[in-house]
Amino acid sequence: MKWMEQHKQLGPLILRVFFGAAFLVAGLDKVLSFDMMSGMFKSLFGNSLGTPMLVLAIVLELAGGAMLLLNWHANCAALVLSGLIAVAFVTTFKLGTAPNVIGTLREMMVMNTGGGNTAVNLAYLAGLLSLAFNGCETCRKR
Repeated sequence: MKWMEQHKQLGPLILRVFFGAAFLVAGLDKVLSFDMMSGMFKSLFGNSLGTPMLVLAIVLELAGGAMLLLNWHANCAALVLSGLIAVAFVTTFKLGTAPNVIGTLREMMVMNTGGGNTAVNLAYLAGLLSLAFNGCETCRKR
């Protein structure tokens, strides 16, 4: 445990590297499959907002991912990306036919049986908010 206490700065580093890489991949995937993604975004946001929302998502994912990896205003980038994830959660949330409250929570937080990657979105949201509120060692020293 002493080693972990001496190296607690690794926690934010691990989060920054994981989320930075994940958002860069997500942004690049949207660029490489722009036509398909444009159709999906149009179905979510309508024909007039679909493409602009897709471009905004690409810019936020690429810039935010790079900022996290480079540790440049990482807590601000994490906060903006958590907003992006919150929008993704709200727009893609679908609830299945769970028989009770516990079943509904299982669908949202564990199983994704209702669709929409709710468990993944909630995990990303929790990690990004943790990084945003905890900041990073170099951000605190500035």
